Amino acid sequence: MSKKAVAILLTLGILMAGAGIVNAATLSITANVSSSVTLALDPSSFTFDGVQPGVASAPQELTATTTGSDVLYNLQLSSTAFTTAGSSHSASTLQYKPTASGTYVSASGTATNMMTASSVADSDGDAKTFDLRVNFPSSANNGTYAATVTITATPSL
Repeated sequence: MSKKAVAILLTLGILMAGAGIVNAATLSITANVSSSVTLALDPSSFTFDGVQPGVASAPQELTATTTGSDVLYNLQLSSTAFTTAGSSHSASTLQYKPTASGTYVSASGTATNMMTASSVADSDGDAKTFDLRVNFPSSANNGTYAATVTITATPSL
């Protein structure tokens, strides 16, 4: 080893010794996060009987009640595809709208707002009603199709 390398290593050793011994400790953190709103759906499931391909089903009413401490919120809906053995139809087979007005909106796999504007969730609960229906294309095969629909109440920022 050259004298230059020994001098560099010796200098580094002296610097390290001068820095002292370093100690490390770990910190455990727990964060309990809870939403400022709660959501209840009534009913919690639907069955659409007698659906004909190419014809929209009769609507069924869903009540979404959101509770909070005077918190602005939005409702968002997403759906999986409707599937049965050997056949599948997109999430857009499901359509929804506010019960009192509006035109039907087709669901998608991406969460979309169900309301045109935010609403206020209070301690008594803010109930919104929606009409849901299915509209399978005329090419749909016979079968019992199933999908998972997720409705989420999200506080507005």
